[in-house]
Amino acid sequence: MRKFVKVNETVITPLEPRRVDILGNECLLDVRFVESHSETGNWLYEYEVIGEVGKVERFLNRLRDIERKRDVR
Repeated sequence: MRKFVKVNETVITPLEPRRVDILGNECLLDVRFVESHSETGNWLYEYEVIGEVGKVERFLNRLRDIERKRDVR
């Protein structure tokens, strides 16, 4: 029986909860919304991501790619 190492990672991003939830489901992770706050007119959302090490890293990479594409627009 194999046991996988699970990690908790805190992520702060401007992406709205709906998008982050979809991305978390695609990466087979548990994503929990923690809080949101506004800084200079832009909203920032804090999430707690729980899952296997490699899956969390993949999630973070995809999240940063989406943020970069969003900033280019």
